[in-house]
Amino acid sequence: MKVTELSGGVGGARLARGLAALDGVDLSLVVNVADDERIHGLHISPDLDTVIYTLAGVEGPEGWGRAGDSFAVNEELARFGVDNSFRLGDRDLALNLFRSHRIDQGDSLSEVTRRIAEGFGVDATVLPATDDPVRTRILTEDGTWISFQEYFVFRHHRDRVKELAFDGAETAEPAPGVTEAIEGADLVIIGPSNPPLSIWPILAIEGVKKSVEAHPRVVAVSPLLGGEALKGPAAHVMDSLGLPEGNTGVAAAYQGLIDLLVIDQGDADDAEHITGLEVLATDIRIPDAATARRLAAEIVAA
Repeated sequence: MKVTELSGGVGGARLARGLAALDGVDLSLVVNVADDERIHGLHISPDLDTVIYTLAGVEGPEGWGRAGDSFAVNEELARFGVDNSFRLGDRDLALNLFRSHRIDQGDSLSEVTRRIAEGFGVDATVLPATDDPVRTRILTEDGTWISFQEYFVFRHHRDRVKELAFDGAETAEPAPGVTEAIEGADLVIIGPSNPPLSIWPILAIEGVKKSVEAHPRVVAVSPLLGGEALKGPAAHVMDSLGLPEGNTGVAAAYQGLIDLLVIDQGDADDAEHITGLEVLATDIRIPDAATARRLAAEIVAA
């Protein structure tokens, strides 16, 4: 069975881990790259790295970065007055040095990602949504446009999000293999990622959105439990952008794209307010490999 997941952040990576563990599943991941940034002169791709680290079983305890990493280089930067709020571990730094060098030598992001995934022994196909530069920008209540990393890391996502822009998306083309992975899949899954910040940037690429719209079976997994996200500001961002509360807002975020919404069993009553979609209520908490595999099996069988 061919399954393609649209993924961003920790939630998407953890579901990918469960899907990859299923027998008979040929898994492709289409990953958000609008969070990419130049940090300390290096090309950082946080969502791509989170997916690869998680599939390889070497992710850090919070779901990002490398397990057991040291931070000698990051801490030493403070000696020179460098803002080191964006913490890159030493092993993580090595990956980003490799990516940046290869891109500067002319390799595409998708080619470099393939080599990184191979280096970590990842069997799933990991694809950036595009090789073209697409960057999320956020309009705050004071009328200032800031980058995603400024909002998320440096300002700890405290700002109320008034508007989003995905710079470059209007001309970006899907990376090689992306539309083929979506159109050739038996099932397309939108992971339990932040809808506006992690999935909308993928769907802002016209070729990707058209492929998802045309697919006969698309399932989305809610990132919310009891109206709040386990990690990150999904509920607050959805509210500030005018989406309905709770899982009704998740359904609205993907209006016209999905056939089934998977929600937590504790939110089963939300199904009464979601029209035009199938709803599956189950335990969507997936902190470890076993629970992720269990949820993945339920979704594939639904």
